[in-house]
Amino acid sequence: MLVRAYVLFEVESGAADVLDRLTHRSLNNCKVVARQLYPNEIVAGLAADGSEADAMNNFNSALSELMSEAGVRRATTLGVAITP
Repeated sequence: MLVRAYVLFEVESGAADVLDRLTHRSLNNCKVVARQLYPNEIVAGLAADGSEADAMNNFNSALSELMSEAGVRRATTLGVAITP
């Protein structure tokens, strides 16, 4: 199973290296592709795989880890797609 989602990260204005830290983070069974749209906003595509339960757990764990990065104020999931 594959869980894919787009997430909008709102970041603090002084945190210039947040994009690098989000994209170069080692996440268990989850890949991240991110781009900065505006100075305080980053859009990321997350993709997590595994069995049915594992894929969602991997996604949630990855999102929690990314939200805990210094400089991240808030994360909003914009859309989720689940592929069996």
